[in-house]
Formats: sequence, structure tokens, C-alpha cells
Amino acid sequence: MKEFVITINPFRAPFMRERMIPVQTVCKYRNGSKYEYSEYAYGKPHCGRVYRWTDTPESLAEKERHIPAFMERVERTYEKARTRFSKTYQGISHEDEVVRTYAPYPQCPQAIKSVMSDRWNQYIADRQFLSNIVSRMRIQFGHLMTSAQTGEYDRIGDSLYRIHSMYMTLSAMCRPDHHRVEYRKIKGVDPLLANRR
Repeated sequence: MKEFVITINPFRAPFMRERMIPVQTVCKYRNGSKYEYSEYAYGKPHCGRVYRWTDTPESLAEKERHIPAFMERVERTYEKARTRFSKTYQGISHEDEVVRTYAPYPQCPQAIKSVMSDRWNQYIADRQFLSNIVSRMRIQFGHLMTSAQTGEYDRIGDSLYRIHSMYMTLSAMCRPDHHRVEYRKIKGVDPLLANRR
């Protein structure tokens, strides 16, 4: 059968104008047999003070402005994947997918273990992937925006790779064998290969 290629647009990191601010915090460290808290790293002044990044009202509002468009695209793809998943595994049952059973313990012959088919194992993996993929992509997009607002620009590429990888798996789930999903290349480079180190 002729190969059918599905091309999807890659994601782009939003430009963040606002900046999160560093706030001094405390560090939990072990002192002998008990745990203590200190304003210094590891409880030692020469290691420096401990800081964490926190949102300002402006930076939080900027994040909230970028989230809806991203989530709309993810949820639209998720609903299509759920439809394909339901159609592909319609009527699947545990009893029908058992390849063989065996008793691994001679001293307890009534303890039976089942060897499941590849289709059942793929069904469990796909079901687990769909159970939390929307929240995982939402969290990863939040990490991406936080990296931009804190000036840790090296992490933006890492977050983009994870988002592209999860979205590719979501888009390609439960498709026929002659379907191939790929990203539209940016300046001739595949987004899944753009941030290799």
C-alpha cells in the first residue's frame, strides 16, 4: 500500500518579555543525625546563600496569555488520538489476549501467571500514555516559559525536544502501518534533531 505522509507543524518557544525574580530561601541539610535549615547552602556560609525563582504578577499574566493556544492544539490532537485508540482496541478483552499460562512455582501450582500478546501490551502502554499526556505537556510548556523568564536559555531546547517528542507520539498513535507522521522541517532541520548536543 502506498505510504501516506502526515506533516505537522513544530512548536515554537514564545518570546517572554517579563522576568521572574530571585528570592532568598532556606536549605535543608543534614547535621550529624538530624536535619536542619539554613540560609546558606549545606549550612556553610562559604557556599553562599540559597535563592529560588518566584513569579511576579506580570510574569504570571504573561504565562497565562500563552497557555490557551498551546493547550487548544494539544487537546485537539488528544481527542483525535482517543478516537483512534477506541476504534483500534474496540472489544479487546484480557481473556482473548492470553497467549499461554504457566505455574512458575512448583510448591504453589495454583499460582498461575499469564503471558499476554503484543497487542495487549501495546494497549496497556497506549492507555497509560493517554492517561496523563495532556497534563505532562502542560507542565513541560510551563517549564519552557519559566526557563525563558529566568534566563536559563539552554533549557528551552530541552523542553522543546520533550514537547516535540510527546506530541509526535500522540499524533502517530494507533495509525495504520502505511501512515507516517513527520514534522515540517525548520530551515531544513527536523525539530527532533535540532537540539542535539
